[in-house]
Amino acid sequence: MARARQKTRSAVAAHPIASTVIAILLAADIFFVLFTPIYSRITPKIGDWPFFYWYLLLFMPVTSLTLWVVVQLQKPLDRMAREQAAAREEDEVRS
Repeated sequence: MARARQKTRSAVAAHPIASTVIAILLAADIFFVLFTPIYSRITPKIGDWPFFYWYLLLFMPVTSLTLWVVVQLQKPLDRMAREQAAAREEDEVRS
């Protein structure tokens, strides 16, 4: 008996909100580090440290936290993609 072939959606298409949040978080993180006019100034100072230095030092834990959130959001997408690949392989073996 021939089984109707299901059209599978990609993990990104299946979870558009999570994928959009991941893209926005990564783009914002890259933007705020690479767009130097934001932090290329001397004032305000903390002690002898100009803004440039403490901005980047404070941004390191922010980047770490952002990447942790991205990984947590990505886990269900990876799991779904692996399950789809396994189902496709199983269908090919049966055919």
